[in-house]
Amino acid sequence: MSKILLSEITDEVVVKLLSAVIPALKTVGIDYFAVGAFARDITMRSKGHKSPPERKTKDIDLAVMVGFLDEYEKLKELISALPDFERDEEKPYRFIFQEAYDVDLLPFGEIANEKGQVELLAKNAFTLEMPGFDLVQPFAETVETEEGLTLNVSSLSGIVLLKLLAWQDKPEREKDIQDIAYILKNFMVLHWEEIAAEGLLDFYADENKLFEQLVSARYVGRKMGIMLQGNADLRIRVQQLLEEESKKSGMARLMSQEFVEDNQRIITALLDGMNDPTSKDE
Repeated sequence: MSKILLSEITDEVVVKLLSAVIPALKTVGIDYFAVGAFARDITMRSKGHKSPPERKTKDIDLAVMVGFLDEYEKLKELISALPDFERDEEKPYRFIFQEAYDVDLLPFGEIANEKGQVELLAKNAFTLEMPGFDLVQPFAETVETEEGLTLNVSSLSGIVLLKLLAWQDKPEREKDIQDIAYILKNFMVLHWEEIAAEGLLDFYADENKLFEQLVSARYVGRKMGIMLQGNADLRIRVQQLLEEESKKSGMARLMSQEFVEDNQRIITALLDGMNDPTSKDE
């Protein structure tokens, strides 16, 4: 895979930020992967997507694997000691770089309880909802940049899964569903060989209008199903969510106000992919 130029999807300050944080994580042996909009832009660019993002994000989300709270607090002390990094007084997982750029260190792994919740030290009780991060992490991808950075980033299928869960926990996060729609709209051309290898093109051979989105959704659903093999409860939760939203207009309307019925079919394709034999436990 060829290297990407980060300046095409972000700015020089983010490159400087990452050039400080990533080596610090490696120094203390913390596994991480980028998630959210930044990960979406990196992964799509690495697979050949040429269109620049509508907005170059200044918010960087890094999921960090830690075993216990003390380990996470020591990591925060390490980042606090780096030049130009300050702790956010309101959000115990956030740092501010050069007084303008947000860096979220999102803890997951053994630090989380069985529901994927992480209790953080703060002035008041603070709980992060982190379901699914441990399941997405093994499928993270490595991207090399022209700036000399090696970044671990979530796969696009992993991003879709995490955004579904985030939206279910906080329905006001409407942007998560819009991001899912954007990924599915552009997914097929970026994963043509993988999709063709699974024989998915024949599933919708008679489809004209939504061919690419339906094929993409079916493929992503399969990958989500594989990721969720390690957590039966979370798998059922996602299946029930997609089942409900395939019949309702909530998620479908957020994907696009004009094409609700079309979007319901796309949601159904996600569910069908999860239910395909290739995505289930053997």
